[in-house]
Amino acid sequence: MTDHTQLAATFRRFADQQATGLSPLYATLSRAAARTPELLDLAARTQPGQPAPNMLLAAVHHILRRGVQHPLAAYFTGHEDLTEDRATDLLTDFCRCHAGRIQRIISARSVQTNEVNRCTVPLPAFAALQQQLDDGQPIKIVDVGASAGLTLLWDRYTYDYNGHRLTLPDSDPDTVLHCEIKGALPPLSLDVTRFVRPVGIEPSPVDVTDREATEWLVSLTWPEQTHRMHTLNSALALAARTPPTILAGTAQDHLADIVAETPDDQHLVFVFSWSIYQIFGSPGGRERLVDTLTELSQHRPLHEISIGHFGQDTPRMIMASHDGGVSRPDIVAHCDVYGTWLDWLATEPAPTGA
Repeated sequence: MTDHTQLAATFRRFADQQATGLSPLYATLSRAAARTPELLDLAARTQPGQPAPNMLLAAVHHILRRGVQHPLAAYFTGHEDLTEDRATDLLTDFCRCHAGRIQRIISARSVQTNEVNRCTVPLPAFAALQQQLDDGQPIKIVDVGASAGLTLLWDRYTYDYNGHRLTLPDSDPDTVLHCEIKGALPPLSLDVTRFVRPVGIEPSPVDVTDREATEWLVSLTWPEQTHRMHTLNSALALAARTPPTILAGTAQDHLADIVAETPDDQHLVFVFSWSIYQIFGSPGGRERLVDTLTELSQHRPLHEISIGHFGQDTPRMIMASHDGGVSRPDIVAHCDVYGTWLDWLATEPAPTGA
């Protein structure tokens, strides 16, 4: 039996803490779901570990984007504002009409938004790490929790930091990521030739050549965020032309093998962007990650770039070195969940000592 109290609280938290200010429509619909037992029963079909509000609303969005006719569709296109009372009636009716289809979606799929604009946050860390590792040796990035691998294509995008346009040799001029710099200017000078082809790890990789799979990624984007949709579609087009390399499986399946198989003359960098809690659990995921990398560093030096909340209200980026069983972390930046702003804290090129 569905625990309505707990699930309703989850929908209210989503409305208050995530959707408000970013998606008024999803905030309204989420509150409607929170007070409607029928909708909570349906949302409970979401796979364990997946956020029910994101999944239910994305399933509705996914079906509407297929051209289904329903009065709710007008609100997803931004043509009207939805009142609380009207939201309950329309969402309940829509979910009742399409309950079977919604259930199939949320019981089989997962949240894999692969927010492309988040690449604006680790890019300065790559630049800082390259400055620190000044021996000229190649740098290999492993993105753990890569989804469709769009963040592996970080060198294919164009960046805009406070109006400063950063163009890399293979940058696509039509895929522009924007980030406001707060505080100190981060390092942005990169020699991309030092970075070998990156690798991702993902339990359920998204095939960027599969139209149905990529359509689900777009449906996970909130309706008002049309710029995000455009950027995502542009990045997916780039990825389809040159699909990223992703290893299917869990981090535990691959980390040790990657450490063992990466040539000694390559610096190995593990990136965890909003994925630690999914891999190592929460709370305490960061500590379990450190234990894992510390043990693996007995075999060779490792570098880590981790981005997330880590128990704090403001997200942060941690850079760390792990060598000979000793870990040296440093908080180098605060940032936005979607990479729209970055507050660089490090005053020198990314020190690895705390």
